[in-house]
Amino acid sequence: MAARNWAVLALAAVAALQTGCVSHCHKTHAAARERGPDCDLPAACRNTVHVFLFDGLSPAGSCALGALRTELAHNGFAKVGIGSVASGFCALTEIEEIRASAPDAKFVLVGYDVGGGAAAHSARALAKKGIAVEALVLLDPVACGGELPARTLLVTSGKAHASAPHSSRVTVPDASHARLPAHPTTVAVVTELLREVAVNGYVEVTDAVPASDYKHAPEMRPAVPPRGDGWDFLADDRRTPPALLPPTSVVSQPQSGAPARPTSAGAVTIRP
Repeated sequence: MAARNWAVLALAAVAALQTGCVSHCHKTHAAARERGPDCDLPAACRNTVHVFLFDGLSPAGSCALGALRTELAHNGFAKVGIGSVASGFCALTEIEEIRASAPDAKFVLVGYDVGGGAAAHSARALAKKGIAVEALVLLDPVACGGELPARTLLVTSGKAHASAPHSSRVTVPDASHARLPAHPTTVAVVTELLREVAVNGYVEVTDAVPASDYKHAPEMRPAVPPRGDGWDFLADDRRTPPALLPPTSVVSQPQSGAPARPTSAGAVTIRP
């Protein structure tokens, strides 16, 4: 009985040490976000995606999820937080706060080992509150229950019995259960999923050029057409183009006492 009590206390201590969501705005990932990783997606597009990683009970798994988090930041997704199975309520509260301040935010939950069950439970709880989860990623999950309310990617190492309802499945046979989250294949498939989530429905917003209603703005004048006689350098763009001037009237020298001759400019008399 004493041994059993010690085992329960040990598990409780591990869970307590991992309780709470680690903020996804810590210094390492803030630097990665400011540096602007080599990614062809606009920063505004990538930053709409918020990822929550749910760890299991193993400290080794926490290190592997930390490595996954770093790789996702290098690939352009820096808004990633990590929590344990005991921090599900914390994650739900944080997601509700994010949605309240950023209505266009998108959420992806990633669960590893027994954290898969916590991620699945959180997705169902959010769905009941009217908050959609864009995707679930389950890494060798345990105890995920029945139907899931979101697109689900199941990633398995083949070394553990992992099953859950899923939309797609990837097997990484050369990865151990402990190293599955940080495996290059896992990083690649999760990154590709996040890219799909980021671009889905994204519309780039550009600043519109306001129309000017300044009444003292200079009048737009037509461009001067080329004369074609080799003397274009004499043209003054600020003057009225020759094509728009009234036709020239030639007035001949009148004889003495000759009446004035009409022109386009009116009656003109030229004195000798």
